[in-house]
Amino acid sequence: MRGFSKAIVAGNVTRDPEMRTTASGSQVCSFAIAVNRSYRDSSGVQQDQVSYLDCVAWGKSGELISQYTHKGSAI
Repeated sequence: MRGFSKAIVAGNVTRDPEMRTTASGSQVCSFAIAVNRSYRDSSGVQQDQVSYLDCVAWGKSGELISQYTHKGSAI
C-alpha cells in the first residue's frame, strides 16, 4: 500500500470522548490527547513542551474508547 503512515502516540485524554453516528450508521468517536515531552535546549536548560492532538476513532475502536476512557485517562 502506497502513501500509508502509522504512528503510535501515548498521552492523556484532555476531554471526555464524544461518540456520534454518521448518516450511514457508522460509529465515530472524537477525542483529544495531550503528549508531554522534556528536552534540554542549546544552553542546557531542561524544557517541557505539551502537544495537543485531535483524534478520531471509527467503529469498534471508537466504541471502546468512548466506553472506557474519560478526561485524564492515559491512552
